[in-house]
Amino acid sequence: MGIATIDKPAGKWCPHCKADRGCAIYGDRPQECRNFVCGWLRGPQLDERWKPSFCKFVLANDDDNTHMKIVVDPARPDAWKKEPYYSRFKAWAQSGPDQGMKLMVAIGKRAIVILPDRDVDLGIMGDDDRVVTVRTETPFGYRFDALKVHKDDPRVGGPEA
Repeated sequence: MGIATIDKPAGKWCPHCKADRGCAIYGDRPQECRNFVCGWLRGPQLDERWKPSFCKFVLANDDDNTHMKIVVDPARPDAWKKEPYYSRFKAWAQSGPDQGMKLMVAIGKRAIVILPDRDVDLGIMGDDDRVVTVRTETPFGYRFDALKVHKDDPRVGGPEA
């Protein structure tokens, strides 16, 4: 994740992260870092396998747990597809239409949205790009899709965004 106060871009290792030691400036870390709580720590049902140093991704939940960003170590781009993670992500996505849960995988600047029936690879995201999900009613029920749109697109911030 990006941290503006220390000019750390998204998709890059923090220069203060030290292997096997963690944050070298922990006591003086920016407020952005202090405010962040990993989804692994928020989810009592998630065991030690979900610890970022083990699974190679970080779960970033919003405050109401309806949106989750899975920020993957670019050196392990397939980590999120391994078990037990992928089946849990798919289960969360399938429960999402009723509860509003949306899951997005970020591997550097690449975005993949996990939908109930498939994964949508949106490719490289620019600074002005946003991800929206759309719901279409079909004779067989709702079908969801994910789109990459410009930040000024009227669908950004709409009911399905």
